[in-house]
Amino acid sequence: MDPIAITVAAVVAGAAAAALNSVMRAQFETPNRLSRSWLQVPIAVVLGGLAGCAASWAEQLTFVVLAVAASLLIVIDLSEFRLPDVIVLPLYPVLAIGLTLAAWSENRWPALLGAAIGAVAMFVLFFVMAYFAPDLGFGDVKLAGVVGGFLGWFGLAEAVAGFFFAWVLMAVVGIVMLTLRRINIKASLPFGPYLVLGAVIGVFVGPTMLPTLA
Repeated sequence: MDPIAITVAAVVAGAAAAALNSVMRAQFETPNRLSRSWLQVPIAVVLGGLAGCAASWAEQLTFVVLAVAASLLIVIDLSEFRLPDVIVLPLYPVLAIGLTLAAWSENRWPALLGAAIGAVAMFVLFFVMAYFAPDLGFGDVKLAGVVGGFLGWFGLAEAVAGFFFAWVLMAVVGIVMLTLRRINIKASLPFGPYLVLGAVIGVFVGPTMLPTLA
């Protein structure tokens, strides 16, 4: 890992998230504490720094864009239980173009195929799940396609681990909040933040956790 690349990616992501603060605030139906918190900036810095760990410039650039978008979506979803199309949908061409450039520059065409399969598989899986689980919104389904493409680029172990950790993390947080009586048994939790966090964890621990799939 190149500390300079990590630092630059973190700074760029944080600055971009700050610059897009007005865009994020425009997505809030009712201004509140989260909309005024600038929480997206430290989230983007952390995710951007992780993006800087990628192997190539094309991956780093692509993942920094994803990091910035994810920081905005996390804050919006935590407050509004909504993942706006204006942020989610452009991530599909960003991911497709960025990973195609990465595949071309590194001759990683099988990884690009894996990303395409991951995006379709995760989108379809969440689409079906949303039909049976009303708490999953179509915004979650669309974000799941992006997350699936991201995880599929790395491999099957990362994709399975990312899916697993997203649900486990939400379950753990839900249990803790129920125990603390912050929510009741009928309450819903926003799933977008757990999709993002699960994907990040899956990339780093997937091969170790599921070596037979790596």
